[in-house]
Amino acid sequence: MSQVLRSKVNQHVGDNQEYKVSQRDFSRKKSSSIVVNNPGLNLSVVKTNARIVRIRLVFIHIGEIDTLNEKYQADVYFEARWTEKRMNLNTLNLNAQDQQKLLAEDNITMKINELNPTIHWLPQLFIENGIGQIGEQDKWFTIKKIAPRSDQLSTSVSINVEICEHRRIKGFFWEKLELNHFPADVQDLTISITSHHHVANCLLVPDERFRSIINREAFFDQQEWSLYEHVATEIRESNEEYSFEDEDNAIGQTKHPVLAIACRAARRPGYYYWNAFCLIFLITICAFCIFSISPDLPQSRLQITCTLLLTSVTFRWVVNRSLPQISYLTTLDIYAIISIIMLVVLCVWHSIIATLHFLNPMAPKLLGPTNYYVIIDRYVFYGLFAVYIFTHIALLVWLISVPYRRRREMEYIDHEYAAKKYIQLDTSQSRYDSKFDLSVRRASAAYDTLPAMKPTRARKSLDGITTIPNATTVIPIREENNEIRVMSMTELREQEDEYYNHTNDINNELKTTQMTPVEQP
Repeated sequence: MSQVLRSKVNQHVGDNQEYKVSQRDFSRKKSSSIVVNNPGLNLSVVKTNARIVRIRLVFIHIGEIDTLNEKYQADVYFEARWTEKRMNLNTLNLNAQDQQKLLAEDNITMKINELNPTIHWLPQLFIENGIGQIGEQDKWFTIKKIAPRSDQLSTSVSINVEICEHRRIKGFFWEKLELNHFPADVQDLTISITSHHHVANCLLVPDERFRSIINREAFFDQQEWSLYEHVATEIRESNEEYSFEDEDNAIGQTKHPVLAIACRAARRPGYYYWNAFCLIFLITICAFCIFSISPDLPQSRLQITCTLLLTSVTFRWVVNRSLPQISYLTTLDIYAIISIIMLVVLCVWHSIIATLHFLNPMAPKLLGPTNYYVIIDRYVFYGLFAVYIFTHIALLVWLISVPYRRRREMEYIDHEYAAKKYIQLDTSQSRYDSKFDLSVRRASAAYDTLPAMKPTRARKSLDGITTIPNATTVIPIREENNEIRVMSMTELREQEDEYYNHTNDINNELKTTQMTPVEQP
């Protein structure tokens, strides 16, 4: 289960098997993924006295993704569960009837509006990458009684309970976009949940019983982006801003637990292919038409070529207005610069051939088809045009093998996610990894994990796996345990009728959901 503790920089699981997570690297690389059957934390392996808080998040609605300002709008709902032993019911705001139900019945759930933080322990959660909140967030708690074992006895007012904190937040969230493959890029839309507690007191892990999900139907930017079905998680730590580190006295910097939950969105590149790549291609192709002008007319050649060069430079600046000011080149930038270089080379050649013709006193004023300068100019045209075509072929092969390979691997992970498996973020490099490629590892039901394997192309049909479209358009209050089996649409409707009581309005489904006790078989 050490895969749960993998970070975006390194994986630290020492020989004493203590829980350690590396510091966050803000110059992060493209995050890869690990496919596992169950992300549950093995407490027998990870020896810690910290409280385990299991978190499950639902992306209810994702609004506009602002590429220029590197932020996106979302409406999210998350649940944080932890266990409280021997809780005194008198400290809760419950009437006598509700207290009697908790004491008499097993696996019963009660809803309360708030808990007193001076009496009860709370995880003190907040969104790390939130930059603006819209309206007030909804917050409430539910308490579920845990049936005691045969060797445990509960007093009249003290029982073991599972407390679940529910929150719904609407706002803007910051996300560092990786634009190396723009406009064929795939972006992670992350919600980083952290706590004011230190890692010694609190540990945030994904919920092993209820998976995080996303509502793809309520996506605002469907014309520009395509949203994937799977949701990935990552456990890491963040340093406290006002703490210090003293190596001489063995004092480390104070750290807080962080659980990052991310969905993936792929940009639809058709707009940029037709309005950027195609126009730049046509401008550069027009420059090769200048070879139809005789080399003894350099003023006409240079005038037209310089005009096309200035047009290409101006067009590039117009396109870059839709992107943030980044210090690296995108795919569109590389293509535009290659075209500008080709135009500059053509200008230089037209100047060279004109100079050679001018300096030769024996050259005729009017050049014929069999003239030496005309033949050289013709072969230069063939060579430069061949180089330009070869560059496009190489670019096309690279697009298929690198950016679109990542998209194929995202589709493959969607199939694995449909098989009730979990996705974890990972950037540790293996011998199969390249700088921006995705590493997919599959877990075994008999063993913890299998060795790393090179990802293969997504299969057209997966045995035993059925992708159910629009399977996450409601917010579950109760789910089945994580069992790998195929659910038919009839079973899905029966499950909705049994566990959910909601309206069709996606914005009000949390407020209108009635939470009723459900007895486990």
